[in-house]
Amino acid sequence: MAPVTTPAVLLRAFDYGDTSRILRFYTLRHGLLSTIARGVRGRSGKGGSAMTSFSSGDLVAYVKPHADLHTMKDFTSDRARARIGLDVLRFAGASCLAELVLTHAEQEPQPLLFEALEAELDRLDGIGRAVLPGAILSALWHVIGAFGFTPQLDPCVRCARSLGADEVGRFDLDAGGVLCASCGDVGAGPRVGPIARRQLDELLEGRLPDDLAHSRRHLGLLADFVAHHVVQKPLKALAFLAASFPPDQEVLT
Repeated sequence: MAPVTTPAVLLRAFDYGDTSRILRFYTLRHGLLSTIARGVRGRSGKGGSAMTSFSSGDLVAYVKPHADLHTMKDFTSDRARARIGLDVLRFAGASCLAELVLTHAEQEPQPLLFEALEAELDRLDGIGRAVLPGAILSALWHVIGAFGFTPQLDPCVRCARSLGADEVGRFDLDAGGVLCASCGDVGAGPRVGPIARRQLDELLEGRLPDDLAHSRRHLGLLADFVAHHVVQKPLKALAFLAASFPPDQEVLT
């Protein structure tokens, strides 16, 4: 069997036996791949020196159709993203991205998802710490959107009426978007006012709001949306991320 070569991002690695490792990659040409790297522990050969989580490069592997585990021949990293491992908040954000992909992606190529993952890991590695919470939120929404799930902020998900500039609606998790004031009763979900809608819209577009002083509340909404629409269960890494986020500084309206 001839090996295949594909751009890949290493999302998770753990030891197997005395000398080998299991490596889980998201790849451009083959989607999610789990590989075994035999005999790499304790020496730098076969890509051993480059096998750090969140690094990108070229993966060479023997891929068997319909198999769950494949054999890695080599992984040559060209982007180590070393800063991610040096900062708890960066690491927590990247871990959420990785778990999201590992939980929902399949062994089928999704180029838009691969591009989103690469771009957002690059951003988390390079961006300044002062705006890191917003960058993590935006990165997660970008990857969620690449899976095909994006919340509807306007018009109302029930009656299709456009919300007014000063209108306070509610976020309906089941419907996947914002209800206007007329449709949103108290039990429909959290209040989402004009400031929150504008901030969320900026995050969805990849921009970082200048006034994002309540990132934990945004993270709570994102976590609930993921559990309802993407993976149908809470992501473990989101709890770690929430514990790392700075406290909110004001009440969101």
